[in-house]
Amino acid sequence: MKWISRLSCLVLFTIVFAGCAQQEKNSQNKQTAQDEVTSQPMTIAVSAEQPESGIVEAIVLLKNPNKQDMTVTFPTSQRFELIVKDETGKMLYTFSQEQVFTQAIEKETFKAFETKRYEVRIELPQSGRADQIEASTIRQVEGTPESVMTDRQKIDNEKGE
Repeated sequence: MKWISRLSCLVLFTIVFAGCAQQEKNSQNKQTAQDEVTSQPMTIAVSAEQPESGIVEAIVLLKNPNKQDMTVTFPTSQRFELIVKDETGKMLYTFSQEQVFTQAIEKETFKAFETKRYEVRIELPQSGRADQIEASTIRQVEGTPESVMTDRQKIDNEKGE
């Protein structure tokens, strides 16, 4: 009889232990899912107009879509990439080739739901007519999301024609 009671206790402890382990695993999965929902990558939006021939004025908006502050680590002082294309898709301008950036890791904090605005005045070569602008976030470092967000828009050429 003693061996039956000992075996019953052993089985009972095994079941309780397995249940606790499963419950802990489920709570970890829920926490991971919550972290993924609340830790979205930075978003980007771009708009541009051509107020005169050969000039494009662009506005780039970087936004933290999260409920909490977000510190973004950039590999350089560059915050975004801009590309201007003509109607055939030929690149007329690339922001990173026309600018100089410090080659040092930089951190910038975006408050919850904060949007930072950058204005860029672009001088184009005389050979092309700007048709489209594309803005992309810069790949970040140190555990931030690896996805690069991109936005493309037609350039308002009403004033430039």
